[in-house]
Amino acid sequence: MMVLLARWRRIKQFAFLEHVHKIPYNILPTTATLLLLLASFSAVVLVCYESDPDYIKSQYITLPLLLVLVHFLLFDKSNCLVQLLLLTVTFGGAVAFMVVSKGFTTIHEDSQVEPASGMEDFGTASSLCLYATLLVLVWVKAVKSSVRFGTLHECNNELAVMKEEEKVTTALFNTIIPKHVSDQFLTELRYSHSYDNVGCIFASVTNFWDFYEEKFEGGMGCIRVLNEIIRDLDDMLSSVNDIRKSDPRWRAIQKIKTVGSCYMAASGLDPLTEEQTKQGNHEHIVHLMEFCFKILETIKQFNTYTFGTKFTMKIGFNYGPVTDGIIGQNKVLYDIWGDTVNLSSRMMSTGVVGRIQLPAAVVPHLVDYFKCPKRGKVNIKGKGEMITHFCIDKKTPEQIKNNLAARDAKKD
Repeated sequence: MMVLLARWRRIKQFAFLEHVHKIPYNILPTTATLLLLLASFSAVVLVCYESDPDYIKSQYITLPLLLVLVHFLLFDKSNCLVQLLLLTVTFGGAVAFMVVSKGFTTIHEDSQVEPASGMEDFGTASSLCLYATLLVLVWVKAVKSSVRFGTLHECNNELAVMKEEEKVTTALFNTIIPKHVSDQFLTELRYSHSYDNVGCIFASVTNFWDFYEEKFEGGMGCIRVLNEIIRDLDDMLSSVNDIRKSDPRWRAIQKIKTVGSCYMAASGLDPLTEEQTKQGNHEHIVHLMEFCFKILETIKQFNTYTFGTKFTMKIGFNYGPVTDGIIGQNKVLYDIWGDTVNLSSRMMSTGVVGRIQLPAAVVPHLVDYFKCPKRGKVNIKGKGEMITHFCIDKKTPEQIKNNLAARDAKKD
């Protein structure tokens, strides 16, 4: 029973063995071995002394000893050579005992002398057979241990490879979907969330379609040029693999998607930034505007380094509530929706080349940091006429410091 408990202790389905599960594995078979040894000798003494108190046959001692040894070696985790040595010593002692006792006679109560019975030969033969069986069992156990070790080694290697592949897959997945979104999506297979303060931009390469033509390789060369522009913008944002390579100002900014030659990004779509905005810290929108200026600078550098290109960009900017989520089951898409997103797109489409256009409602969040002159009334599809502004440059550090001090004074 204790041997069975030693085996069953690893099976969690046996609720009644939960207390046994805490017992070290070697204690159970060792205790069972000692109990078996005690029971064997008790049986030998009881049986032999009932028949003849002065006579104990050798095989009755040898066979229980070998039986106990078999039991212990099958459940002990010692080295195979140690088990073989122990078997050899035990078997040698048993055979020597039988050979020495074979020439003696047993004296009964009637004082008649009889030669030793053939049971001694039977005991020796039984011991030989038992020893051979033990050798086979020990060899099988050694082979199983070797196979198990090899299999375990292979499993560990495969597990390491799988973990490495999982890291690569997770990193790739997080380049498509933000990490905090993917964690929930992989668990629940659905995701959507509403934010109150999100900055959204649309940056369009305005003259790319004038550059595009399909005369050479069906337009592949032109698409490669656009890919280089988009990659330059991606390189500025936080890298999933090594966040240290990116500017810390851009960590709250996430690329949403590209639509044709238009680059869409947003800030404030993570739990940390959301909590900061709830506490009145709208710093991420300032960083998003700085990112817009960096985009205009990047396209100028691209024109400098690339022969014969004169690409221009215009950017639409807005700030307000949005909802983000994942749609679809196959080829899932992460996107954001809301009036804030639509108006940001209209700011881009009605904008001016080389400028960043934003609605008047956003100016109070940026006026302390940037120069935002008024453009005037612009006819916006679905909105009618709206007053818009351009963000043309960042103010000097001294001006920003004074503006912030004045704002804090007004609060007090």
